[in-house]
Amino acid sequence: MLGADRNRVLTESAVGTPMGTMYRRHWIPITRSADLPLAGGPPTRVKLLGEDLVIFRAADGAVGLLSEWCPHRGASLYFGRNERADSPTGPGLRCVYHGWKFTTDGTCVDMPNEPEESTFRDRVRARAAYPCVERAGIVWAYLGDPAQRPDPPELPWAVVPDDHVYSSVRLQLCNSIQAFEGAVDASHVGILHSDIALWDAGNEFKRVSRGITIDKAPRFFVEQTDFGLTIGARRRLEGDRAYWRFTQVVLPWYVVLSQEPDAPVSAHAWVPVDEHRTYTWTFNYRTDRPLEPQEVARWRAGGGLHAPLVPGTLTPTMNRGNDYLINRDLQASASMTGISNVGMQDAAVQENMGPHMPGTIPSLGARVDRSTEKLGSADAGVVATRRILLASATALEKDAGTRPPGVLVADQRQARAYPSVVVEEGAEWHAVRSQAEAEAWA
Repeated sequence: MLGADRNRVLTESAVGTPMGTMYRRHWIPITRSADLPLAGGPPTRVKLLGEDLVIFRAADGAVGLLSEWCPHRGASLYFGRNERADSPTGPGLRCVYHGWKFTTDGTCVDMPNEPEESTFRDRVRARAAYPCVERAGIVWAYLGDPAQRPDPPELPWAVVPDDHVYSSVRLQLCNSIQAFEGAVDASHVGILHSDIALWDAGNEFKRVSRGITIDKAPRFFVEQTDFGLTIGARRRLEGDRAYWRFTQVVLPWYVVLSQEPDAPVSAHAWVPVDEHRTYTWTFNYRTDRPLEPQEVARWRAGGGLHAPLVPGTLTPTMNRGNDYLINRDLQASASMTGISNVGMQDAAVQENMGPHMPGTIPSLGARVDRSTEKLGSADAGVVATRRILLASATALEKDAGTRPPGVLVADQRQARAYPSVVVEEGAEWHAVRSQAEAEAWA
C-alpha cells in the first residue's frame, strides 16, 4: 500500500519537487541522434520533467537544449531561425519576434531591436540552457545544478560502439513510476506475455513464456546496490532444477534484464515527460560484437520489446485510442491479451490502471490510488523500488550534496546484465547471484 502523500512525491517530477530534484542530478536520454534534424535544421519541441524546451542542432553541429520561451516576451523559440555558422554572430537560434539570438549554451549574442551601443544582451541569457552530450546514438542532457554535474553517462549501452546498440523511444500515457514498476514485477512475464511466440519467436522471454518452466509464481530475492537494486527471480524447473533471471535496477529509471545465451541484452528507461506521460526507452546492445542486421531490422519494424510508431511521432500505432488493436477472437483462442506486441501489452495494462486518486483526470494519465492495492510476495521488487526512490529523494532534500544512487560512473558500469542461469533448485540466493555475477564479468 502506498499512501496519497508518498504517491504524489513519487510521481511528480517538476522543478522543486523531491523526485524532480533527484532526477535532475542524472544525465537524461532525451532523443535519438537520428531523430534530431541535421545541423542548421529546425528546432523541435520537447517536454521533459514538466519543462517546455526546444532542442536543435546548431550549424556547427553542437546540440542545444533551451527553454521554449524567449526571455524577452515569452515567444516560442520553436518558431526560431537556426542560423548559419558564417552569419555575423555565428551559429545560434534566433527568436523571430524581436530577433534575439541565443547560442547552444544560452548566451544572447544579438539584440537587433536594441541600440547598437547597448550592452543589455550581456546581461540576458535564455531562460534555461542545458548541456548535452551524444553517446551510443542518443542525446543526453543534464538539467541539474551545474556544480553537481557528474561525468557523462557510462551505462553499459552508452559505452559500446554505435553499431553495437539499437534504441527506440515511445510515448506512454501514464506517469513514469507506473511504467517503471512493471519492469521490476517479473511475475507478469509468464502470464501477460505468455503468448509471445505468436508475435516474436526471437524474443528474450521465450524460455519463460513457452512453458519450459513449470512455475508461474517465481520467488523473489532483492538486494540493494550502490546503483539501485539487484532482483533475482527463481522459477522451478522439472527435475529439481531452478531457472533464475536477474533484473538490475539502476536509478533513477533504468532496468537491465538478464541475458540469454548468445542474445543481445535488453534494457529500458522510463523518463517523465510530466506527471501524466512518460518517454519509454528500449535499448538492445551487445558488448562483444556488432548487432546482426536482421536483428536491427526486426526491432525497427516493432519487434521484440520495441513498438511500431505512427510515422513522424512517438505515438505507438497500437494505443489507447484504438484499444491497442486488440483481437478478441485470438484472445479467446490462443493469446492472453490479443495484443500483438510485447511492449504494448505492458502499455495496455499500465495506461489503464485504476481507481484514480481524487481530483485527477483519467484521460490525462491520472495517478492510481495506490492505497487500495493489495501487494503480495511477488511484489517485492515493486516495494523495494518505491522505498529506495523515496529514500534517495528524501536524502537529497536534507543534504543537496548527497550523491543519489546511479550517479557514479564506476557504479553504473557495474550494472551490467547478469546471464540467466539454471542450477539445482535448492541453491542459495547469494551463491546463485555470485555465480551470475562471475559469468557476467568473465
